[in-house]
Amino acid sequence: MSTERPTRWVPILGGVVGGLYLALGLVELFTHLDEPASLAFWLPALWGGGALVLYGVFARAQVVAAPVVAGALVGMVATAWTLILPVLAIALVVFTLNSAKRGPAAP
Repeated sequence: MSTERPTRWVPILGGVVGGLYLALGLVELFTHLDEPASLAFWLPALWGGGALVLYGVFARAQVVAAPVVAGALVGMVATAWTLILPVLAIALVVFTLNSAKRGPAAP
């Protein structure tokens, strides 16, 4: 297995997980407009998690592990019912921590 393989998956999984968190947050916003108390949980968990994941993966030249891990875990709480998205978030966390442990890629 190539040493660059996990690093290649971080932006792909980060984009998918972060994008799905933001999209699910938008869906929850429209479906729970009449329940503002539930929006106090859904919106920070999904939009905050999605924003942290996307920031950690794409905002800098190098992936920053702390916001990616925090965003994946925060969003995972709100999407536990999907069963698939938490598995993708866990894979993102593992790949992110693995690539952070290796250090920056050689040019």
